Amino acid sequence: MNITQLRYFVSVAQLENMTKAARLLHLTQSSLSKNIAMLEEELGMPLFDRGSRRITLNQQGRRFLEYSSMVLLELQFALDDMAVISRGSGSKIRVGLSGANRQIMDCLHDFLKTCPDAQLDINCNIERLDKLDINDYDMIVYPQNIRYGKFNGYSLGEVRYLLAINKNDPLAARSSVLPEDLAHHDCIFLRQDNYVEYPYRLCIDLNIPLKAQMFTDSPDYHCRAIADNLVAGFVPESDAAAYEAEENIRLLSIDDPRFSREMMICFRRDKHLNEHSRRFRDHVINYLHLR
Repeated sequence: MNITQLRYFVSVAQLENMTKAARLLHLTQSSLSKNIAMLEEELGMPLFDRGSRRITLNQQGRRFLEYSSMVLLELQFALDDMAVISRGSGSKIRVGLSGANRQIMDCLHDFLKTCPDAQLDINCNIERLDKLDINDYDMIVYPQNIRYGKFNGYSLGEVRYLLAINKNDPLAARSSVLPEDLAHHDCIFLRQDNYVEYPYRLCIDLNIPLKAQMFTDSPDYHCRAIADNLVAGFVPESDAAAYEAEENIRLLSIDDPRFSREMMICFRRDKHLNEHSRRFRDHVINYLHLR
């Protein structure tokens, strides 16, 4: 077993599609399948349930995905730490996010303007971690639920997801939809590294039979694909302006409270902050008007 195999496995597990994963990894499908088979053979168990058209993680696969994600994350931390040491810099700031958040990204970009020598290490995959320790990060942004009840943070407000569809879609005449109305729609999801946005995992949990799935790390392409009537997609209400500006896109409310969630922000304990971390915390609090 090696790191490359773990990366291959995580990609397949996230996409649940061997063809799409092979394309993303710039591999042939046969080569990727062989690597996954070798990994399963070494573990002595299958990690996927294989159907005629798609594969899905089984119980063992879901458990191994948690461990694989943690291993890859720790490896990245180690590589980043060694890079910092080699440069003789102590200015790295670790940020843990539950998915990408435009408001937070704007805040981070603004901080770099005022502190250009800082290095931001951003992990958008914290919900995939079995255990989350604030001492591993200078700041985390997370959904408010019992799992993260030990953190004492500030409220960032509710993030509500809207459905973005083309104006010619049959659903466009409505003002709102139910999750089951998305059945047999082609959908596109935003993806960053190994993290696919929250609505994707929610659709999986709700067993919504989406017709086809696309993934992109480009918000611009995400918007364009919907405007061109290729797919439907999900949009946080805070990021709706770019989609509202497209005359071919309609934004609909989703009548299900699970497509919205309260987000929180928490910082490392003051006694563990260095100079850069303290400046970063104060900047975020002032920029976001946290109280």
